[in-house]
Amino acid sequence: MKVKLPSGKTEEMNMGSVTVEELLRHLDISQGEVLVSRDGHIIPEDTVLNNGDNVHIRQVVFGG
Repeated sequence: MKVKLPSGKTEEMNMGSVTVEELLRHLDISQGEVLVSRDGHIIPEDTVLNNGDNVHIRQVVFGG
């Protein structure tokens, strides 16, 4: 799968079928700090991802 990281870097990953939660844990990214989308749609952490997916991890900005 192609994963666009919060840094803007894109990585090609071959992990088989994994959940969003497992992917974030593998990348050492906190779930509470990001939103994950697949093909332009935000998805929950229990969504299963596959090798053909295009995933974008976006940093959530807090403040006011």
